[in-house]
Amino acid sequence: MKPLINKFIVILTASMLITAGCTSSFDDLNTNPDKTTQVRSSMLATGLLLSVVQNAHYWKNDVFVKRMFWGEQIDDLQYNKVGRGSFGWIRQLTDAQRMVELAPEGQENAYTGLFYYLKGWTFYKVTMDMGDVPYSQTLHINEYKYPVYDAQKDVFKGILDDLEKADEYFSKATTAIEGDPYYDGDVKLWRKATNVLRLKVLMALQKRAEDTPDLKVKETFAKIVSEGNLFKSNADNLQVVYSDVDNQKNPYHETETRSINVFAGTTMLIDPLKEFEDYRLFYYLAPAQAMTDPLYLPEGQELLQPSDWRAYNGLNVAGVFDVEKKKITERMHNRPNNVYRVSYAGVPCISLGYANMNFVLAEAAERGWITGSAKEYYEEGIRASFQYVRATVPAEYNNGVEITDAYIESYLNADKTAYNTTGTSTDRLHQIWLQNYLAGYFHMNGDTYYEYRRTGYPEWPINPDTNRNSDNKKIPMRYLYPERENSYNKDAFLNALNSQWDGRDDTNHIMWVLK
Repeated sequence: MKPLINKFIVILTASMLITAGCTSSFDDLNTNPDKTTQVRSSMLATGLLLSVVQNAHYWKNDVFVKRMFWGEQIDDLQYNKVGRGSFGWIRQLTDAQRMVELAPEGQENAYTGLFYYLKGWTFYKVTMDMGDVPYSQTLHINEYKYPVYDAQKDVFKGILDDLEKADEYFSKATTAIEGDPYYDGDVKLWRKATNVLRLKVLMALQKRAEDTPDLKVKETFAKIVSEGNLFKSNADNLQVVYSDVDNQKNPYHETETRSINVFAGTTMLIDPLKEFEDYRLFYYLAPAQAMTDPLYLPEGQELLQPSDWRAYNGLNVAGVFDVEKKKITERMHNRPNNVYRVSYAGVPCISLGYANMNFVLAEAAERGWITGSAKEYYEEGIRASFQYVRATVPAEYNNGVEITDAYIESYLNADKTAYNTTGTSTDRLHQIWLQNYLAGYFHMNGDTYYEYRRTGYPEWPINPDTNRNSDNKKIPMRYLYPERENSYNKDAFLNALNSQWDGRDDTNHIMWVLK
């Protein structure tokens, strides 16, 4: 995959994507009498893709989903207080429409496919964050100044239709997408990414698959799998790749994220890795300095090697901040591996990945949605995760532990990690979900939250004494609507609240897709 393009282009594109709100037309927003108005599809595509794909890499997501603890200060997300969502991505879609309008002759199918991919992805994220959202009217900005909120079921129907169109247009495209910093314009790869996203959207509907026959959740899932236009290996991943070139550097590098040294692995991540004797532990995290570095070794403490399991002990994600902070101050915590902290190339961040796709397929097979082997998909998901970690973390950073092919196969056949063919279906689903969680370290973290809400597994600890959610005995189930909606689009906003939750906007409400 190509690294991020030069910052100059990012700034140039971003300047064209700034919008004043849904009521303005694209021409009004982008006309400056002192500057050129010659905007190209490729320029718009670059900015849109950078915005969408890079969204997967936000450090607080791993804090929110309990894999990491942040020791610099008490953080709301770390203790389950979520704020307001955003409709900003929806407004960007006006630029995606313009991208299609400006497409050069012969390139219409490629850019139209990308438009429908971006539209499907955008509304999927927005509705999964908040519930009912403006969909059917919101892009018709000259006709509808105050767009209605569509019921979440209808939004999902629209998302599925949009992504089906993306697949159709990509299948007909014969030219590359100019301005694509991720797949170098390869429409075949974008078609695969579209279908992987379709599978994720359909699995998000799992709780409603039986009572919404008109959405054809299981039938559509099986059809997509049978057609075979899916990722074939990690080489197909949609991901952000970093390098040591200025403005393309790993954002977790200690010069960029200065608090990276007070990030700490949690029991949610470390305990199962240790229980399974999972070598990804040594690739994900650094050993505790107070146990392995003579400079910080307490008097009388045995000096451990970086490859010693005893040098890895997670922090309590629901613990009292000052108690957990003290462990960090005493250097008893496990920071992210040095590849994240001191390598400018770092580790690529996956937005859509082959390993995750296989775990989705494993669940579908376990539920009887498809005829493939759940065991084989489960094993391929684990294998893909190990292979990816091994390929992206150089040997100098593996703390003296090597992931070999032989080790991977032994892991797949070990008592605690082999697919549990003799247990219950729930036992097997727990295996799939836990492995997906472990593989998601610093990847696709918004998806991890969505999966937790749907499955409840792995279970997130709740401590009423530290939980900052409005109900201190619960994990929040959604983000609040943007504050601007209460003043700008008040009638539609209040109608949405009344139709869903008796007029109240609350983070603990259960949206339709989760009922």
